[in-house]
Amino acid sequence: MVLFLLGCAAREDVRIINESKRVISKKKKSIDELEELRGKLKRVINRKIRAVELLEEADRLLAAKYMDIGSYNLALEVLKEAEYLKPENAFIKKDIGLCYYFLGRAETDERAAKEYYSSARLYLEKAIELEPDLIEARYSLGLLLFFGFKDVSGAIKQMKIILEENPDDVDAHFALGRFYYEINELGKALNEYITLTRILPKNSPRYKKAEENIIKINRELGYYE
Repeated sequence: MVLFLLGCAAREDVRIINESKRVISKKKKSIDELEELRGKLKRVINRKIRAVELLEEADRLLAAKYMDIGSYNLALEVLKEAEYLKPENAFIKKDIGLCYYFLGRAETDERAAKEYYSSARLYLEKAIELEPDLIEARYSLGLLLFFGFKDVSGAIKQMKIILEENPDDVDAHFALGRFYYEINELGKALNEYITLTRILPKNSPRYKKAEENIIKINRELGYYE
């Protein structure tokens, strides 16, 4: 029944468009004719706009499902369709950037990985340009800069921007702790994990992880010798 109704609607749209061409091509057109035609065409447009909205939403939901199971190429395919429908949507750009990032992480060929990372950077930076407060895009860009481009200072900068707006952002503190640790700035890394023990509930797994990192760094600093 639904397919029948959709088919009828499509045929009606075609009929109205053909009728519109006929009316507009006439040498003499009355006000009544044009007003009636305008109303019919607006209804056609409204149906198309609604269809676009629903298709874009379906694409994003399907992409999320694909990403959950690690099918990033399939996710990318439907997200590109969503991007075509809404080219200035920051959330779609962010998701495409994430797909490219994970494809790069999984790629064994170094040249192909770099191409994925470059595409990821392009999309994540565009997402941030469109929505500067899109924390997930900034966080992902920070990880990309660190793991994909070895740009530690750039990665640290992104996490600091997040923490300026959200001082209790747990993911950003963990990321900063890791970044500082990897460049041997152990004191700064230690401060990040100590901050996390003030933010996190004591019975949470991430609190335990922060404590483990504190112990590890203190040992490396020689405080437990």
